[in-house]
Amino acid sequence: MNLFRLRLARSVALAGSLVFAAACNDTTGTSYPLGNVTAVVTDDTGAPVDQVQVDLMLPDKATLWRTAITGSDGKAVFGTGEGGVLVQDYLVFFPSSVQWSLAAGETNYKPVTVVENQTVTVQFKLHKVVINPG
Repeated sequence: MNLFRLRLARSVALAGSLVFAAACNDTTGTSYPLGNVTAVVTDDTGAPVDQVQVDLMLPDKATLWRTAITGSDGKAVFGTGEGGVLVQDYLVFFPSSVQWSLAAGETNYKPVTVVENQTVTVQFKLHKVVINPG
């Protein structure tokens, strides 16, 4: 019985994915409401941090929706090539790197709700990782 439920759950998930993919690849000219999400990344002193990755994820914390890299101004804008991102709920996430970690007291998985034709801004404060040789 458990095998049946597992197969059914997989089939439902696959069908949902196919419907979602078809909607995203709509070539009929249908437009979907879009909004914008910008992440502003600074260091402990408030200086912008460039060339770090920030992720836009679905609320399940498992589905990566978009990835953006900060520029010299410390800003990362998601979906710029598509004119924005779909109107829905997301989590903005900073994946730790070798050079940077979240500053003390900083939280990850910041929830945002995208509203049509509006920009939601999320801020991250990072701490430079110092590696002591030897």
